[in-house]
Amino acid sequence: MLNLSAISNATMQSIPYKWIVFENLLDTSVQSELANSFATTNYKEYHARDFEPDGYPEYTYDDYRFFARCILDESKYKGIQDISDLSLNWQKLIEELLTPDYREAMEHLTNLDLKNHSLTIYLTRHDLGFWNRPHTDIPRKHVTQLFYFNEGWNLEWGGHFRVLKDNQTTSVVKEVPPLPQYSVAIVRCDRSWHMVSPISLNATQHRLHLQTCFWLPES
Repeated sequence: MLNLSAISNATMQSIPYKWIVFENLLDTSVQSELANSFATTNYKEYHARDFEPDGYPEYTYDDYRFFARCILDESKYKGIQDISDLSLNWQKLIEELLTPDYREAMEHLTNLDLKNHSLTIYLTRHDLGFWNRPHTDIPRKHVTQLFYFNEGWNLEWGGHFRVLKDNQTTSVVKEVPPLPQYSVAIVRCDRSWHMVSPISLNATQHRLHLQTCFWLPES
């Protein structure tokens, strides 16, 4: 289902930092089913004020309000969370992400040793009006990969992942809509500016993605 050789053999862009956009990492035969059966239950609501140390005071309540479902968080919980309510294809995808082969493929892609990194896997839902300001991620969030699951997403609805040159919303290097054929991976550094453009209030879907992160050990 997940084309690990495509990850292993790919070359990341290096300007302005290490990033890459993949197309069809997931078999085209399952993309539609995964999008249509994206989980709708067991989410936790998050807001700007939930993030340490001071939250994001420049956001309004609705700007930075989203829902996430934990599948795996090796730093918080023992083992994978219950996924018995997910479709068989979703269970298979998650099983593949948990394999040593996936971690090894990401090591080849990034040229990093990820063996001592903890892995998190979350399903995330962004509602209409959401946006995510330019940011670089916190230092421990070393490598991130995003898989999108919005079939039929209208480009005019926004919600695009943007690779940025700097902390300005207009300094766009690459823009990626949340369509199921796309996946993005980035390596965090002090220059790894990125954002999510505002989701139109006219959109008829929530923005959906799966996120994997490899976290540096806590010092």
